[in-house]
Amino acid sequence: MDNLKKKRPSQESEDSSSQSTTNRKKQKESSTVKELPVDKMAIASQDMCMYCFDVIIAHHFRNKVEKPTPKFNDDCYPLFVTWMKGHELRGCIGTFSSLALHKGVKEYALTSALNDTRFDPISRDEIPKLSVTVSLLVNFEDASNYLDWTVGDHGIRISFNSNGLSRTATYLPQVAAERGWTKEETIESLLRKGGFTGNINQTIKDSIKLVRYRSDVVHMKFDEYVRLKDNVPAALLQPLTNGYH
Repeated sequence: MDNLKKKRPSQESEDSSSQSTTNRKKQKESSTVKELPVDKMAIASQDMCMYCFDVIIAHHFRNKVEKPTPKFNDDCYPLFVTWMKGHELRGCIGTFSSLALHKGVKEYALTSALNDTRFDPISRDEIPKLSVTVSLLVNFEDASNYLDWTVGDHGIRISFNSNGLSRTATYLPQVAAERGWTKEETIESLLRKGGFTGNINQTIKDSIKLVRYRSDVVHMKFDEYVRLKDNVPAALLQPLTNGYH
């Protein structure tokens, strides 16, 4: 798909993005997210994961499968889609702009699978080995300092300046907990992911602007998808028959 060859300015991998000082205004505009009330939690559903698999299968099998149809609400949220192959990350891209879910889940299911520049595009043969996670981002808050967040509860997005560049980097809420990091270790990792190459001292840490957020998450493996889905292409079922899942 030609429209998937480049990421839009508002898209971010889970790691980082950076822009020059001449683009700071544009960065600020594209990263602005409407704050959601604390009591309004998103409802991520299993159907969103089903749709992600539908979309990537339709991409690879073209006219051999029916056109995917979303079966969840079309509310607007910032979101990320993450593809894993076993314990190996195969793609994770999302946006901090609120998108209608029907469009957003489809777009980022494909973009994270095919256009995460850290990885080769996901091939058709990999699909039976995949799992997918959809994260809907909610409850954005400006933190009082770079440590004003909780490991395991909050995702964080940091902004900082380095060598004349305005840089940002983000980790979803589960990342620090899964890797066993402290808050200090997470911040240092994010600075590196965001492109900071100098000595990480207290001055640079104190200069960070941090936004914390939460996510509502749903996860599905391919074999779960197969149990719930009719008419899965036979070529994708053979690996399961051979015992891979």
